[in-house]
Amino acid sequence: MIELKLLFHLLEDEMMEKLFIDGISFESRLIMGTSLFPNIDILNKSLEKSGSEIITMAVRRLNISGENDFIKQVNKKYRFLPNTAGCFTKKEAILTAELARELLQTNWIKLELISDEEMLLPDPIELFETCKELVKKGFKVFAYCSDDPILCKRLEDEGCVSVMPLVSPIGSGLGIRNEHNLELIRKMCSGLIFVDAGIGQPSDASKIMEIGFDGVLLNSSVARSLDPPIMAEAMKLAVISGRLGFKSGLIEKSKLALQSTTFKGKISNF
Repeated sequence: MIELKLLFHLLEDEMMEKLFIDGISFESRLIMGTSLFPNIDILNKSLEKSGSEIITMAVRRLNISGENDFIKQVNKKYRFLPNTAGCFTKKEAILTAELARELLQTNWIKLELISDEEMLLPDPIELFETCKELVKKGFKVFAYCSDDPILCKRLEDEGCVSVMPLVSPIGSGLGIRNEHNLELIRKMCSGLIFVDAGIGQPSDASKIMEIGFDGVLLNSSVARSLDPPIMAEAMKLAVISGRLGFKSGLIEKSKLALQSTTFKGKISNF
């Protein structure tokens, strides 16, 4: 067991190059959400197991009073990425972003602008217009969006630090619905791309990384699992595994079989 752990750390050190966001280096490519956990103790254990260095939280639902002050209950070693969850309009989102900047002393903001209460899908038009204004105000915008390659490219060109397409609706656990679009997004965008929403199981996270995405943001798949700390570790390993696969160079797919040994020198039948 010790030898396996040593081998794992050697591989991680050797192959997992640092992730740079806004000029800051990070070891982990997994960003964790902090809602839906049974209690703060399980949340902290899960964050520790995940290896994450960045965590996100909904500013509009954040309790910062007395003994229930969320910021004081979470380990201070994490970098906070506040989000605008629950916003439907540009006005709401900008106000929330400015409150987050004042409260947490950060210009990072994960911009969420949803269009309905049932599917919680992002509103692309409102999102794009809000991104433009937030960038002008000096925010580093992480834009939660649909898996539309053109929209992702436009958001990147507008100055977003990262585009964060969903793979399926928030909290659905459906996993990857349109792998082709995700491949196009990676091809068209040269900047940071994280998946945000829809991850259901570790294999989803691994596949995302194999495509060449820079990281994964998830919440429900860990928080709603039967054992969140163990699932958090599984997601950590899945992200690392997928990244190693991408970096090592996956073989090309073929519709025909490709023999692993040649017929040259084969012993003839008698």
